[in-house]
Amino acid sequence: MGRSSKKPKEQEKTGLARLMELAGAKKNKLLAACLLSVLASAARLVPFFTIYGVSRELLAHYTLTSAMNAGKIYTLVGYTFAAALVYGVCAFLSSALAHGAAYDIIYELRLKLMEKLARIPSGYFTGTTQGAIKKVISDDAEQIEVFVAHHIADLAAAVATPLFTLIFLFVMDWRLALVTLIPIFVSVSLLSGGLKNPQGAQTQVDMHNAKEKMEGTIVEYIHGMPVIKIFNRTLNAFARYEGDVSAYVGTVERTAYHFASSMGAYYAFFGAQLLFLLPAGLVLLAGASTYLDFLPLLLLFFLVGSGLKEPLENMMQMVVHSRRITEGVSRIDRILQQPELAEKGAGSPAAYDLAFAEVSFTYTEEGPQALKDISFHLPQGSITGIVGPSGGGKSTLAQLLLRFYEPQRGSIRIGGVDIGDIPHHRLMNLVSYVFQDSFLFHDTVENNIRMGNREATREAVEQAAKNAGIHEVIRELPKGYDTVLGEKDSYLSGGEKQRLAIARVFLKDTPIVVLDEATAYADAENEGKIQRAFARLAENKTVLIIAHRLRTVENANRILVLEKGELVGEGTHTELLRSCPQYGDMVAANERKDRWRIGKGGVSA
Repeated sequence: MGRSSKKPKEQEKTGLARLMELAGAKKNKLLAACLLSVLASAARLVPFFTIYGVSRELLAHYTLTSAMNAGKIYTLVGYTFAAALVYGVCAFLSSALAHGAAYDIIYELRLKLMEKLARIPSGYFTGTTQGAIKKVISDDAEQIEVFVAHHIADLAAAVATPLFTLIFLFVMDWRLALVTLIPIFVSVSLLSGGLKNPQGAQTQVDMHNAKEKMEGTIVEYIHGMPVIKIFNRTLNAFARYEGDVSAYVGTVERTAYHFASSMGAYYAFFGAQLLFLLPAGLVLLAGASTYLDFLPLLLLFFLVGSGLKEPLENMMQMVVHSRRITEGVSRIDRILQQPELAEKGAGSPAAYDLAFAEVSFTYTEEGPQALKDISFHLPQGSITGIVGPSGGGKSTLAQLLLRFYEPQRGSIRIGGVDIGDIPHHRLMNLVSYVFQDSFLFHDTVENNIRMGNREATREAVEQAAKNAGIHEVIRELPKGYDTVLGEKDSYLSGGEKQRLAIARVFLKDTPIVVLDEATAYADAENEGKIQRAFARLAENKTVLIIAHRLRTVENANRILVLEKGELVGEGTHTELLRSCPQYGDMVAANERKDRWRIGKGGVSA
């Protein structure tokens, strides 16, 4: 039987390299944005050159201003205005391209994540909290969008600006340029040492893990609030929530503390740049042939040298942001690289009988077996009930049929075809599943029923609702079939939700139907309506009923008894009463439960 097969990684890339790989064709926009950002950085140097040229002209003719070359000054000022225009246009286009690419990337990335989640086995969701998945799709993806939109082009500028500046300074005076480099080299070296420390990378991982756990607790805390209040566990639940929030705050503080020393050293040395440049400038000024030529040059170095602080700080910030992105990208990759359901062939069964052959399954490698060597055959058109104590493997067995999980051993066949050889979309067109707790979308009643068949007409939807015994209830809703579920005065009871879910199955009209304890939580009135809907639904179909209440399956063609993952009995109700002690015990317990009463004299059974 086809089983999950893990796809090999496309390439062993991480961080920015992997981000660019995920960007796909959009990286051309990013490269254009970076190029425009570099041009904007070059344009920012022109005003400094203008200041240098104008100051030289002013000092050269300070005794006779009429001798100044006004045309030269106007030309330099014109260059500055032109550079400002170039800077504005390039910066605007760079930002527009980066934001456009970011929105496209985040859209495609989230779409890819959602498509991937739809293709991986449901077992992944058992071991992963909603908060963890939400963090990847929302927070980690959002960080990537912010980084691409605001920081990729800034990173190019942060590299290009110091480079252009240093080239410019070396052309003007290599001696002062070397002096300017001393505090820059020392401060950047100290900061880089702190950023490259493996402990710093680990603090980022710890911070992501703590945030993931915190968000999972928040989701659980909100969803479980009614239960928390009913059992008066508000303080206990809040203590856990507060503990996870405090743990996250602690990781943030440790991260800040880790980088505090290197950042402090960076600012201290970079702020002392003038302490290096001023003495060196005075020494060189003393040896200059004329003060009038050297003073503008020294002023230029004061202005440009101190101006290096901003782009270098941006560069260091980019390193910090890229480290966060590296962890976020790795978490996205963990989802994208999850094994998918393998589809070995294009099988299409001609019959609809079901056969389990020596099927064994465990949820985890270390855990106990949920199913042990299960074998049975269900004829086409038969109704089969599965009974047993909680945790016996009833729902697991049904979920294997839909490939929610993959068994470690054995095979499951429909009409003689291994379900691993049936394309998943075709398998879903063969089998319908009514869950214990049916999920309804925040959408109209009609669209909720149409989940079973998107092409169905309104008349077909209404007929399915009538078959499920829910049509009259829907008509009483504020807008009938156009009522949005979840809005004011449009809530359905548990039994009504189940009947609406059954209407979906009527509309889907598959040859195989699985009912997972669908009447377990229904009241007597709703149970009767659901049972009648089941009877109509089961006509000419292969039906598997997971039963909590034994009377649901007493008239089934066959009943399977599961206990601790093993098939301990198989037969009709009458046959099992004679041959299966476990079934007899269940029937006796069920009868005692039916006699259970609370009266003035106390509890009786």
